[in-house]
Amino acid sequence: MILKVNYILDNSRVQGPGERFTIWTQGCSIHCSGCNNKDTWPFDKGDAIPIELLKQQVMASLSPGLTITGGEPLDQLEAVLELTKGVFDFKNIFLCSGYTLDYIKNDTLKSEILKSVDIVCTGPFDQNQVCQSEWKGSSNQEIIHLTERGKKLLDMPFYKREYRINKTTGDTVVTGFSM
Repeated sequence: MILKVNYILDNSRVQGPGERFTIWTQGCSIHCSGCNNKDTWPFDKGDAIPIELLKQQVMASLSPGLTITGGEPLDQLEAVLELTKGVFDFKNIFLCSGYTLDYIKNDTLKSEILKSVDIVCTGPFDQNQVCQSEWKGSSNQEIIHLTERGKKLLDMPFYKREYRINKTTGDTVVTGFSM
């Protein structure tokens, strides 16, 4: 099984609580107005990475957490579910989805993801409700701590932006919420 990936960033401090191995999935059916990640929308772009390879990369990372964002991760539900189930016992997992929690819970297949995630950010990004709070882009979105492990992460520091310089290319990568 493969996951279409737009970008991977290890040791991020802005994509959830603590240090995170972060995966931006490729492909989004929601298309929120004002989205900062429009390059993740097309399903025919990105890299097709085998789930087994992604599991190995996540497990090799010194980051205690995994964040899966997008694009829309639940548009690739089977692959994302295989990844989260494969590392859940070893890494805390934060999932960002443009779907609402009610929509996820009421979908028999999508609701399975809630069993292998510690924290979920749900709801579509609303450019008219941009906020400066924990790990979400707009105030209509919800951060839900699904596990005790997720609740213990509440005290982690919150950072809004991160700047990285690629040592090989010299390119600067800026990441964070509501940029």
